[in-house]
Amino acid sequence: MELAGKIAVVTGSSSGIGLSLVRALLDAGAVVYGLSRSATPVDQPRFRWLKADVTIEQEIGQAFDIVLGQHGGRVDLLVNNAGFGFFRDIEMIETADWRRLIDTNLTAAFLCTKQVVPSMKAKHHGMIVNVGSVAGKRGIKGGTAYCASKFAINGFSESLMEELREFGIRVACINPGSVMTGFFDRAGIQPKKYLQPDDLARLIVALVELPDGMLPDELTVRPL
Repeated sequence: MELAGKIAVVTGSSSGIGLSLVRALLDAGAVVYGLSRSATPVDQPRFRWLKADVTIEQEIGQAFDIVLGQHGGRVDLLVNNAGFGFFRDIEMIETADWRRLIDTNLTAAFLCTKQVVPSMKAKHHGMIVNVGSVAGKRGIKGGTAYCASKFAINGFSESLMEELREFGIRVACINPGSVMTGFFDRAGIQPKKYLQPDDLARLIVALVELPDGMLPDELTVRPL
């Protein structure tokens, strides 16, 4: 996909991978909307921040009403990036925390994807990128909640890819290892090696910019 002039939506845009991705997409010429609870620190005429808590369906709907309304019902690229995690023994996990994690990491991707698929189908064009994790490929001690959400994102992505490819819509899931973001300030674990968020953002942009006839459906990337 040639990104110049395309309409992109990134969830979880205020920091970390999402913020780096907003900047990388702007560098590639896209018009970018960032959805997050906190303001996204980007001052660029092709960027607009929309305040939205992705665990609240009504706020997602209001945000996409603005995006779709301003661009004739068009979104070319959706990146479901919003997420958080914690690592605790199962008896220490409160039900409310479990639900918040699943709502943020999984249900939000479902709700945002529902918003863009009808217009992508109508135009027979578009791409959806879901940010998973290596924790969606193997279990991690203390990761019953986080791994469950990321395993689910991989299954969601693979099924969605098979559902939408006949409409010319590409679906990709990228599963990074540990990324140097604020995630680990709250997660309860500290990895020994990290990927840099700017590097991961450039990789995602490179996948999006592959020819439309190529479908990069899954990619796992780890720190060396």
